[in-house]
Amino acid sequence: MAKLPGPASSVVMTIAVTCLLATASAKEPVARQPTAKAATDKAFHAAKKEFQARIHNKKPSERIAALKLLNEFQTGESADLIYVTLLDDRTDEVRQAAIDLVASWRDQSDVTDRLLQRMTTTTRKDGMDIRAISALQALAGTEEDDLQFKLIAYLDEFLGTPLADQHLLHDMIDEQSAQKADAEVMRMLMLFTRTQLFERQFGFRRCLVQGLTQIKDREAITHLINLLPRFKGLVQSDTVSHLTESTGQNFGDDAAKWKVWWTENRNLTKVPDKSRSSPIGPYTSFGNYYGIPICAKRVVFVLDTSASMRGGKIDAAKSELMRVIRELPREVYFSVIAFDGTIRVWQRDLVPATDQMKNIAVNVVLEQPLGPKTASYDALEAAFELNPEAIYFLSDGAPVGGKIDDPGEIVGTISGVNRVRRVSIHSVGVDTNIPSAAVFAKFMKTLAESNWGVYKAVN
Repeated sequence: MAKLPGPASSVVMTIAVTCLLATASAKEPVARQPTAKAATDKAFHAAKKEFQARIHNKKPSERIAALKLLNEFQTGESADLIYVTLLDDRTDEVRQAAIDLVASWRDQSDVTDRLLQRMTTTTRKDGMDIRAISALQALAGTEEDDLQFKLIAYLDEFLGTPLADQHLLHDMIDEQSAQKADAEVMRMLMLFTRTQLFERQFGFRRCLVQGLTQIKDREAITHLINLLPRFKGLVQSDTVSHLTESTGQNFGDDAAKWKVWWTENRNLTKVPDKSRSSPIGPYTSFGNYYGIPICAKRVVFVLDTSASMRGGKIDAAKSELMRVIRELPREVYFSVIAFDGTIRVWQRDLVPATDQMKNIAVNVVLEQPLGPKTASYDALEAAFELNPEAIYFLSDGAPVGGKIDDPGEIVGTISGVNRVRRVSIHSVGVDTNIPSAAVFAKFMKTLAESNWGVYKAVN
């Protein structure tokens, strides 16, 4: 008769069964649920693949639509992907959409750190190109202090060096100031005023002030008043002119009076619409040349001494120039260039308007001979080499001779050079009001209007 297992046998059997079950379980795979990160990575990989396919579509609307695929993935990798693909898109609409999307992510440190790393690396290697400028536009309107400091460090490393394409930067500032002119743009401009280049370079300083005058917001007035003590010469004049036009008051360059008045009246003042095409305002203290105000403290007078100026024209031109020189205050630095087929520069460094220097300059003007040809381009080129804030250019005829004598090409070349210099070129056309001088008159007028200047026709 079989015996029932005892307690010891039961224990052995239980252990054996447990081992068999464990062995069987080990042979079958365990079904694992995907982690949230793995699911996100998979979704991003799919979105990235579709994004890369759609950005090559010829339709701008399709490339803009591709950006929406990345909107839920606000990461450094997404920002980097946009940087290398669409921040330099050939269509402004697409590039702006990419900038706007990146700007909406700038509260993510992963995004800003990756972009700054990319900007710095590529700028050191290839210079500050349109991608870096676009990223700068996206980030520079931030209100976050840490990001502001990082952006200023980036700008201080490159601005004013051959690695920075200042034309791209000036174009971006001008376009944003004219098109948007809102609080976002104002924060960007104010961030730029904290850079080293703002203190060092007249052209960059004037560009930012001209941008701030486009902002139709009372805070822009506040910022300009606060900046006023840091300015002199033409930038100071630009600022005071705008403040005077905006408020109906004129406290000159007295920042303290402006602050007191503005504190008491800012809520009563309507900020007007103002166009960049009005470079000269009511504020000036240095006299005038043929009625054109002298607002700069670094000026060059360029006098046409071609043979066609013979007789009363050259006598009148010399008389007016000598008058102006005699009346210049000591704080103005100046020089004189006379030109025909040759260029004669009186002082190759601007000199202070002391009595001694003014007397010498007057005698130099009086003794200038007349010669053949009219090398206008060469004379303007020589004037730029003196690093002025304003050039007063007088001539009576179309350019003849010199490196460039086509009027349109001269305007284009000079304006291109002056894009980042921001020098005001004022032109005085002698006898440009007669019918036969229409082409010359257009040259002189366009030259001034393309370079923040005033054109004046005289007999």
